[in-house]
Amino acid sequence: IARKAWDLFAGAMEQGAERQLESYKFVLERNPAPEFMFNGFGPFTVERKELRSQIITVAQSTGFGWERTVHISGSKASGKTTLLRLVGEDLLKAGKTVYYFENSRDLNGILPAIRDHDKELSERIFFLVDETQANTGSSPFTFLLKSAKNIVMIGAGIPDYGASSEGFSMRLQTSKLFITRQELEEEGVVDYFADGSAANVEQVSALVFHIHRDCGGHVYPLMRLSELLVRAIVKEGASAEDCINTYDSHGFRNSREFGEVCRRILPDVGKYDLLKLFRGDKDQAAVNRLERAGFCDNSGRIISRLLAEAYLASVGACGGIISDLEPGVKGIEQVLRFGLPRIEWEDYTSHGGPVENALTFELLYIVSTLKQIDVRLFDPKLVDAGTSSRRPDMFLNSVVKSYVEALLSRGNNAEAKKGLDEHISRFYESPNNGSEPYYKLQCGQDFAILHFQNWGSEPLKPSDKWTQAFGERVFTYIMPTRQLFRGNMRVDSIPIAASSV
Repeated sequence: IARKAWDLFAGAMEQGAERQLESYKFVLERNPAPEFMFNGFGPFTVERKELRSQIITVAQSTGFGWERTVHISGSKASGKTTLLRLVGEDLLKAGKTVYYFENSRDLNGILPAIRDHDKELSERIFFLVDETQANTGSSPFTFLLKSAKNIVMIGAGIPDYGASSEGFSMRLQTSKLFITRQELEEEGVVDYFADGSAANVEQVSALVFHIHRDCGGHVYPLMRLSELLVRAIVKEGASAEDCINTYDSHGFRNSREFGEVCRRILPDVGKYDLLKLFRGDKDQAAVNRLERAGFCDNSGRIISRLLAEAYLASVGACGGIISDLEPGVKGIEQVLRFGLPRIEWEDYTSHGGPVENALTFELLYIVSTLKQIDVRLFDPKLVDAGTSSRRPDMFLNSVVKSYVEALLSRGNNAEAKKGLDEHISRFYESPNNGSEPYYKLQCGQDFAILHFQNWGSEPLKPSDKWTQAFGERVFTYIMPTRQLFRGNMRVDSIPIAASSV
């Protein structure tokens, strides 16, 4: 009697698991959201047909199921879920059987049914598994990645470097998911935002391309931020320049909508250290994890300025303040007195010593701990400037409202003096004898030059032509002695301290 009861119970459990498995069958449907706000399909879908074709080619190749597995490994809000579902559409249209698991944890309760189903199959079927990072190292993953004969798994998620995605035969990294400028045109993104009006295409293109460069092609922020700003062009007749100025403004970047976008794309900041990009290969795994999270490409270059700035902003979310912070050059001096003594350039061993762009980023990282400072990153050696006009390396927003152009010199020679002259001249002269300077600032913005001088004990002086600008706007940080000068006058006798908030 006990054996019969157990057999009945086990049979019921097995039938229940099979029915549960059947409930995950993928259905061909799109339910677009009215805005680009949630996972899945928005009001416009970037189809990514070439990428879908690559995935399906691997998934339908010869071999056992585990030999054809694919993992779409991308940063947050990079279009993984949408791409996964689009691949499912293609497979259904090709007459294939497809199951879709919204979260990889859904696999846990039906592993016996999955094993039995795999034994019974005479042709391959496909499991689309989203949020793979939620269940790495589980028994279902082990089976699907190592033992399944006829079940092909296509996963999507943001697992850490070295996690189970390494077991997939083909892996797509974040850089493959970010869309290129060419794809913007081929996919019809500009035409969509132009709302069918040829008259709007030029202005809409300029705005969308600006946002694209700023976010590096990161799909969700590109579409959502374009959606927020393009209305002014289509509905109100605004110019692209007007919208770009709005996009770059302190007000827009402190708006609820912009904050929501940043929170959506930003991973757990505590798990990532962007300074690893500049401190050699002592921790290559950490750099690889930064690439996985969408911060950089495989060369260590920052992909998305938007993501880097969101990271920097999060650093200062609960930071301190400088009392009586002033605008313009005086404010720059206060910020530099706070930030420069805290730079630790000795760790840049992989570069043979300190380098300008690394110093720039570390300074911004330190300054970002000040709650009242909103920093912008424009150093072209770190990240694409993402603007229609040239910008100095960094911008201190809000109170200071000033640009800072940085340079590094390693010796007292003619080349160093020429470099200092050139960086000063960018704010005053056109390189082609034009009517406007190389750096054109907006009304109310100020500027200064920061000279990292890795030698000597006195500031390098420019040519006589720039004597006045040198005294007013050139800050020299003597790195061997850790002293800061404005012109010839030392200004760091009392380092700035930030009070906690």
